[in-house]
Amino acid sequence: MASLTQTTRYKRKLRRKRAGADAKRARQNQGTTPPFQVHSSEAVANAPAAQLSPEQRASREG
Repeated sequence: MASLTQTTRYKRKLRRKRAGADAKRARQNQGTTPPFQVHSSEAVANAPAAQLSPEQRASREG
């Protein structure tokens, strides 16, 4: 029979291992990019014309 100290150490080690695996799985499934709109109308309005796609340039000018 294992001592209480050994049992506690094992459980803590197992919990740390599981926490890391859960975090890794969450990063793989959800990604690390924050949920923000990359091509917002405000970003298009402030961007130089050289950085815009032809469709964005046409909508900006027209």
